[in-house]
Amino acid sequence: MNLNHRLMIAIVKRGHSRDVIAAAKKAGADGATILYGEGIGRNEKPTFLGLPATHEKDVIFIAIDGTLVDPVAEAVTQAGKLGKPGYGLGFTVHLIQLLGVPHLSDRPNDGKKKKGGQSMRAVHEQFNLIVTIVNSGDSSKVVKAAAQAGAEGGTILTGRGTGVNEQQKFMNFTIDPEKDVVLTLIPESYTEAVIESIQNAIDLYAPGKGIAFLIDVEKVFGVNHSSFDSHNQ
Repeated sequence: MNLNHRLMIAIVKRGHSRDVIAAAKKAGADGATILYGEGIGRNEKPTFLGLPATHEKDVIFIAIDGTLVDPVAEAVTQAGKLGKPGYGLGFTVHLIQLLGVPHLSDRPNDGKKKKGGQSMRAVHEQFNLIVTIVNSGDSSKVVKAAAQAGAEGGTILTGRGTGVNEQQKFMNFTIDPEKDVVLTLIPESYTEAVIESIQNAIDLYAPGKGIAFLIDVEKVFGVNHSSFDSHNQ
């Protein structure tokens, strides 16, 4: 099994995804999937003329071989102008297995050290991704709670979900409640405080309120790391 797969996620300004994907392909990526969402960052004004401002984002998923992480990240950063306030950011996570892409699955491992048949993770994780899935309309509470604990912002995706406590019917038709998915990228030193703040704002242990989970992030690009340090002073 090839353990050298990565999922690169780039969050860019709406309309920049075409250039970003073209640059990623030129750097060796095969393709990408785009989701549409909203982003809220510390450098983006939350209101305009007293009305809530929507900062539309394209969320790009790119599955790549681990040897291509650096060149693809550089290409995506340049094309999406990542690192500039309000333009977005990107990060990669390790994939245990990748299906449906035979030419990537057949590539040999790049010599990554293993122990007990499993790939060894980095000794020190620098960033974490918190994925919070809540009822539609509760995403603003999640973003606000995360910001109060030191997060720089978040990206909101919309979807639908059905849980054991949410089976509702109207004229014999099942209603699937709308959901908000909030992606929050934070330094690992902030993780406990941000998770606790989100839990206090949204009682995730109450039936039907939502769930959250944590993902280790391997590489982050397009982020001004000093902004986190200054925010914590």
